[in-house]
Amino acid sequence: MKKIKILISSVGSLVGQNLLDVLDAPIFNRRDLVEIIGTNSIVNSPNNFRCDKCCIVPNTSTIEFTSRMVEIISKEKPDLILSARDEDTEAMMVLMNNNPQLKGQLPYGKLKTLIYALNKWQTWLFTKKYNLPFANSFVIGKSGKINELKAFVEKVGYPMIAKPIQGFASKGVFFIRNWEQAEYVSTFKNYMFQEYLGKPDAMDAYFKLIDGPTPLFASAPGIYHYSCHTNISSTGSIDEIFISKNDHKDGATMGFRRVKNKKLEELAIAYSKALYNEGGYGPLTIQFRLDKNDNWKAQEMNLRTNGNTYPRFMMGQDDLGLIINDILPNHNFPIYYAEENASNYIIGKSLLSNIMLSEDIEELNNTGTWER
Repeated sequence: MKKIKILISSVGSLVGQNLLDVLDAPIFNRRDLVEIIGTNSIVNSPNNFRCDKCCIVPNTSTIEFTSRMVEIISKEKPDLILSARDEDTEAMMVLMNNNPQLKGQLPYGKLKTLIYALNKWQTWLFTKKYNLPFANSFVIGKSGKINELKAFVEKVGYPMIAKPIQGFASKGVFFIRNWEQAEYVSTFKNYMFQEYLGKPDAMDAYFKLIDGPTPLFASAPGIYHYSCHTNISSTGSIDEIFISKNDHKDGATMGFRRVKNKKLEELAIAYSKALYNEGGYGPLTIQFRLDKNDNWKAQEMNLRTNGNTYPRFMMGQDDLGLIINDILPNHNFPIYYAEENASNYIIGKSLLSNIMLSEDIEELNNTGTWER
């Protein structure tokens, strides 16, 4: 059987590692069924050398990125293109829309529906349109009046969350605990305020800590969310809803446990149907928490493979295989199903050390391309 050629942009990222780990998994190895073309802007990333071929590209935000990617896609002619970062997802969708002659399919529906996840204000508007539960959100730039911010504060209370409208990995996200902080952050460009989901008094001890002598390391206690993941096919069918409880420390997922929750399953299906109604499909992840009144609300939505793709695979949801079979049905790509109930398992995450050859790094750095 002809190998499926998959291009993974930003293959050096955590998401790139997850995709490679799924294909390399000893319990269900399918690496010999695919040819991986990786792209990355960092030469000495270990994931580069797990690919069959890797090409160095400029940063996604640069003008040169597009021309380099067009060159690579024109030459390699991938069957499937997966982005391993939010920034890449939008850039690759725009690139492929503007260059219809290029070969390669993206499993992400429409650019409009991608923006619903990449732009957090658009997420809020999308959820309002379909009456889906989501953390109350506010952008002063859209309203233009400071008294409307005061009304929002009175409605949701402190602490609030302030975050970039287009951001990732919790970078630039702040707790807002009083009006002075809210007024200050309201001057930031492209920022929004969001209701904090959780019990406010559970944060008191942490706030007292950071108000004292500056700690060397600080991490808010008891940070977790429930994550609902599925794949929406291009015909509108919705795969099994995988629900996990994700425990965090210092902004990273440390513990990952599969759980059952009928209410969250129903909400995830409602989100999926609304997204497909707008023309969206592909991988969908929604993060939920209970608000201070014990109502489930989403705090974020994601529309690509993510950093929990491999843990989900280990527990029985093979969303990479589901994506491939939806987009490339003629290949009959094998799907992994766990034989045991994984509800009692906890996935622990840690850093791995990798060996790279200095001559391989030098070749990739000097020529822009490395091949196995």
